[in-house]
Amino acid sequence: MYLKKTVNIWLPILILLVLVGATFLNIHLSERFASEDGFATRYMAAKHWMKTGLSPYSQETFDATLELVGETSPRPESLDKGHFIDPANYVLFYIPLSFLPYPIAKAIWMTVIELSIVLSAWLCLKIVRLELSFVESLLMSLGALFFYPNLKMILTASVLPFYLVLILWAIWLAMNKQGRMAGVLFFVAFPMLPISFFIALFFMIWLGARRDNALTTIFFVGIVFMGLIGIILFPNWIAEWFEAYLLLYPRFTWIDTPLMRVGELFPGASQQISIGLHVITIIFLFVEWYGLPSKEQRGLQWKLSMTILLLYLLNPLKPLNYMILLFIPLFAVYKYLNEKWRVGGRIITWLSFLGIGVVYWFNGFAQETFVSTESTLIILLLALLCMLGLQYFRWWALKSSNALIETI
Repeated sequence: MYLKKTVNIWLPILILLVLVGATFLNIHLSERFASEDGFATRYMAAKHWMKTGLSPYSQETFDATLELVGETSPRPESLDKGHFIDPANYVLFYIPLSFLPYPIAKAIWMTVIELSIVLSAWLCLKIVRLELSFVESLLMSLGALFFYPNLKMILTASVLPFYLVLILWAIWLAMNKQGRMAGVLFFVAFPMLPISFFIALFFMIWLGARRDNALTTIFFVGIVFMGLIGIILFPNWIAEWFEAYLLLYPRFTWIDTPLMRVGELFPGASQQISIGLHVITIIFLFVEWYGLPSKEQRGLQWKLSMTILLLYLLNPLKPLNYMILLFIPLFAVYKYLNEKWRVGGRIITWLSFLGIGVVYWFNGFAQETFVSTESTLIILLLALLCMLGLQYFRWWALKSSNALIETI
């Protein structure tokens, strides 16, 4: 009884202590598992700009990043190779941490990543409305930290989990018809996660059918606003960003969609198969959007799950880092399992969740530690399971007027 009365005192203190402890642990982990470093480029871009006023895309910033990475990690992130290639506005997010020594700043950022992953998993549960007890929801959310793709993002200090949680938060808000705030989160994350535009468009259609255009207005006005802020602070950033990208990738070698991995399974016709699969998936995506305006929560959840799954298959940038989005279709399948079979569904849910985690753990660590190119199994397995599960429960989610509960 006393604990309930004082929860507003001891709970914030407990959370603060956990975050501080996680930060100290991350200092050790960053020393123990030195690998690619996705945070050094952003840290140095912010620090260098604050100290010298030089562009984040300048050669001096690149040289300073390589010097910093040489002191702390074997190599910079494989995608940018030490060059700052984000939109210039996003330097502002890292300025507070740039005043700290790099090991401490990186450890704090790793804590932000961990918090983002836990919140992402929690939001995925809320989005699909998977009915679990509080303890089960907490365990599943904390368990997401040890899912190999998420653990890799933590140890490589990726910046994407922070923006992914914004997208998931925006989805939850949009599903609850809070279009204005959802629009803000969508436009903040869009330049870092271009795939989010199609998720925003999904909800623009759904909310627009309900005469709510707030998300659409806020999204496009916000993008224009961010562009103006960027031009004011970094007058030549668009040309410099484009030049940096062309120098780093004169050809489209950075593209690596999961569907391209399917094509690689057939070396004799990999390009043709890959192109065909992409065309079919795009058509499938827009076919699934047919009838979207008329869907309410249950149908909307299934359509959203399928949309996110198809966008994952089409996503050209580092698919492993986007895999946490697949928790939405995965948890949707778990929801239908629990609806159909009360006891058996719960057992299958936990056994499959643990089983998927074990498979990814052993397959991931069987390779060289945190290599930049992951195996086809890691990229495709969860997506395949989600696709099979969603198709199996398609009628149950879209056509069934009420859930006819079965027991086993």
